[in-house]
Amino acid sequence: MNSSFTLEKQDKVKIILKNYRPKIKKMLDLMLNMKELKSSSIFSKDINKVRFDISFCNDKTIQEINRAYRDKDCPTDVITFSLFCDDENSIIYRKTADLGQIIVSVDTAEKQAKISLENEILTLICHGILHLLGFDHLTKKDYDFVVRIQNQVMEKL
Repeated sequence: MNSSFTLEKQDKVKIILKNYRPKIKKMLDLMLNMKELKSSSIFSKDINKVRFDISFCNDKTIQEINRAYRDKDCPTDVITFSLFCDDENSIIYRKTADLGQIIVSVDTAEKQAKISLENEILTLICHGILHLLGFDHLTKKDYDFVVRIQNQVMEKL
């Protein structure tokens, strides 16, 4: 399965987008070939390409989004809007599924970074992709699964 994504800055965040492209591409290739993720609904449809968007912003912007869409008036690290896996009426156009959007707060990623800002941002993107593929963490078991897959992917980058 092929994949494509767009990267965009919503605010004047200080990251260089082109530095992330090859690692996100590798991350997607790894994830789309993991047998543990084959239960995603994208594999049960006639799809040969997935696409999604990644936006980077600051804490002020993500707090506004978090308040508007999640009724949580605080910044967060990543918000995902899943279009495909969360909608049984999802549209597939030319065998391409638009999975949705990942929004990452660079401010919060900087605060959380243990190894490097790049590593933290890639971890948040990996987490967001898992949500776009339909994996959530409402239970401890689901949380452990998402974190295990996320760690496996990050170890291979």
